[in-house]
Amino acid sequence: MKLTRMKEYHDDDYDYVVRYPAFFEQTADSLLDRGCSRFSFWQDSTEIVQTTFVGPNADSLTIEKAMEKYATELHATKQQKGEDYFILSGVLHSDHSGIGGRRFYAKFVKHRRLWFVQTLAYPEDCEQAVQKLICEIKDWKVWKNVN
Repeated sequence: MKLTRMKEYHDDDYDYVVRYPAFFEQTADSLLDRGCSRFSFWQDSTEIVQTTFVGPNADSLTIEKAMEKYATELHATKQQKGEDYFILSGVLHSDHSGIGGRRFYAKFVKHRRLWFVQTLAYPEDCEQAVQKLICEIKDWKVWKNVN
């Protein structure tokens, strides 16, 4: 994973850009909701999924309040806050119970009344292998021309 070439995906609906490993399979936009993208790798029992979506900030939550809300909903064990974003990570959950051996890493970027969200779901034993993707998400700028 460290040496893989990265591709760029540009979302036509919201104009965001996301980078993903060249060997990941892209799910066709026509199969996803507006503003969503999904890239995945599956081999044997190893599944790594990178997704991006745009959702409303209907309650006009601040970064702090949204981080608190989503950290609770996602059962995040780690939180990091920036000026216009926050990052959550932890054990992946489904229906209030942990999914054995699966983790997530997610960045939420606030822009006006929207949340731009990029997530990574991966097997716990692949944590070292996905560090490049975690860094990509951590450093993600929603729009390419933003420094």
